[in-house]
Amino acid sequence: MRLLSSRLGRVTPSATLAMKAEADRLRREGRDVIDFGAGEPDFDTPALASRAGVRAIESGFTHYTSPAGIDELRQAIASRYTAQSGVAIDASEVLVGAGGKPILFAAALALIEPGDDVAIFSPYWVSFPDQVKLAGGNPVFVPTRGDDGFTLRAAALRTALTPATRVVIVNAPCNPTGGLLPPAEAEAIARLAVERDLWVISDETYELFVYGDASQASFLSYRAILGERLIFVSSFSKTFAMTGWRVGYSIAAPAVSKAMLTVQSHDTTQAPSMSQQAALAALREASEAPAAMLAAYEQRRRLVVDALQRMPGVALVPPRGAFYAFPDVRELCARAGIPSSNELCRRLLAEEAVATIPGEAFGAPGFLRISYATSEQNLHEGLERMAGFAARLLATVTS
Repeated sequence: MRLLSSRLGRVTPSATLAMKAEADRLRREGRDVIDFGAGEPDFDTPALASRAGVRAIESGFTHYTSPAGIDELRQAIASRYTAQSGVAIDASEVLVGAGGKPILFAAALALIEPGDDVAIFSPYWVSFPDQVKLAGGNPVFVPTRGDDGFTLRAAALRTALTPATRVVIVNAPCNPTGGLLPPAEAEAIARLAVERDLWVISDETYELFVYGDASQASFLSYRAILGERLIFVSSFSKTFAMTGWRVGYSIAAPAVSKAMLTVQSHDTTQAPSMSQQAALAALREASEAPAAMLAAYEQRRRLVVDALQRMPGVALVPPRGAFYAFPDVRELCARAGIPSSNELCRRLLAEEAVATIPGEAFGAPGFLRISYATSEQNLHEGLERMAGFAARLLATVTS
């Protein structure tokens, strides 16, 4: 008897969740684990949003809502992005779901036919290729370069396109690299999408976390070029520290949103009712929260960049967005005789109780992802452990 679907043979479990599980196991054994693997803010949800969620529970707002989301939240999202992008967005174009991940999966299932090629900028968020595979598509990777700041480039995309390419997935600011999408590149990608009749799925989950005067574009500003080809996706998880509340959303033409809603109606049905009320309060009453988090991330970023750039065998391009550093550890691995960044991560966790994510998970062997969405105390301690670990590896080789 066949026990499992053959489609599962095409995908791999999430490396980030696997590392979290191993770190949690060590904690249960009494180890003092410094976790640089978590892709979530260490801040609390804004109090006004949390209280709105509690009020929803206490008032009995705990039943099904419209599968597309409550009207007030959809309208608030539409109003925010109309003001932000200068492009008129109607609430009918907004779909609210149980986090950004299921929204992205609904988009993949709504757009991708078996055999379609899907262009994905690389390094990439871990779930993009596997969502494409589960929808029957073939991931085709578009490289970005560290010496270019991992900037997303239209020229690289054009080179990677095939006759079977149907969809382009863009993630900027990028998880894991912090790479950005300059306005000129966004416009060029939009025009290329029209030329080649491509859908653009733009994951802008980290949209508000951009450092200094770096230039970051939103594809919403290019809807006049893209027309119905754009699916914009974001989430309350990062911008309002609401990962556990599970509220994400998309903005797309009504016909596309309806198709995604059809998928969602047979999957998660809706975002949790009380979470939608909390998200609405976050938009209306806690709009300053992302800026406060960004200021803290900027300070932590400087600390991480300084420490990693001084670490032996490690090279780092300073991230310009999101809240991750993506150091190149190929020299360290080569000099220490360690075969992969995956093995380096395993040893770092086992020997120093520091959890990181190997670059293999993001299509970038030889790199590590380090989240600085944690306290400065943890950063100081974890980076000191990492520096000592690297120094000991290299000392062992040269002794």
